[in-house]
Amino acid sequence: MMTIKRRMIVTNILMLVVPVVLCVIAGWLLNSIGFFIMESQGLPFPREAGGPPRAIAKVEEYPPVMYLFLFMQMVLVIGIFFASNMFFTRRLVGQIMAEHEKYENNRRELIAGISHDLRTPLTSIKAYLEGIETGLASTPEKQQKYFSTIKNKTNDLEHIINQLFLFSKLDIGEYPVNMQKIDLGRTLAEMLAELTDEYGRRGLTIIQDQDDVPSFADTVFVNADYLQLRNVIINILENSVKYKNTEKGVLHVNCSVSGSTAEIILADDGPGVQPDALDKLFDVFYRTDPARNNEKKGSGLGLAIADKTIRRMGGTIHAELPGHGLSIIINLPIIHDKG
Repeated sequence: MMTIKRRMIVTNILMLVVPVVLCVIAGWLLNSIGFFIMESQGLPFPREAGGPPRAIAKVEEYPPVMYLFLFMQMVLVIGIFFASNMFFTRRLVGQIMAEHEKYENNRRELIAGISHDLRTPLTSIKAYLEGIETGLASTPEKQQKYFSTIKNKTNDLEHIINQLFLFSKLDIGEYPVNMQKIDLGRTLAEMLAELTDEYGRRGLTIIQDQDDVPSFADTVFVNADYLQLRNVIINILENSVKYKNTEKGVLHVNCSVSGSTAEIILADDGPGVQPDALDKLFDVFYRTDPARNNEKKGSGLGLAIADKTIRRMGGTIHAELPGHGLSIIINLPIIHDKG
């Protein structure tokens, strides 16, 4: 997406170039019309012998009608510059207003999301602490259960705060990026090998569809931050775990070449989303549940962080509906020189 600064630069260039081009074209047309009218009316105009009209060297050589055309040219030039500048200025102002409105909407959603996601575990912590204080947890077993719940809710709070910190750093471009050339196929296989058992215990089976990983790894390299790429993969896996609608879910991972990019597809067999929600999945705090009444679904920051992370690596990320479930597609530019 083009930033406001870049739009202003482009608009300023257009405000200079477009009027000049239009004035040149309009001046040529107006002169041609003037020459035609003068010749059709038999009005004198300086010519070389047998040649086209020559440039007028003296003011006295102008036929009276040419003063009218000169005046019309001046009016036309002023009108073109004024109209084009008004057009581009209004267009730029409209874009800035739209960006500002989008920013305000995102800010309101961000505040609402933070308030909701912090309030939910805090309310639980307060309730369990009151239960301990009032003696509701009268047995050691109950007290241990209450303390365990409080600890889990505290961990949830810490996770939300860490996610917010990471997102804010990515948003303002201050999060450090350690870009390096990586063997994508081999790296992805190693990541999945580390994560398969953990997510298998949580009910998500990870299947790598790439049959010949070593061959793929030997031929495709990308510039990426290993740790951030791993976090992106984990965020997508977390979403698949949280939103699966069966006890056991399956996520297929495919890695292939698509033009000048390496494409990673992570496709689960979950409930998917509505088609009109695809573009909103990477918005801050967006959940498919409009009421946001299920805190177990996470903070709603995972895919927003994934989007900003991949874009900082020079790639793209988007979602598709393959028919059943949800597919997240990551594209990273390929490095053709392996040396």
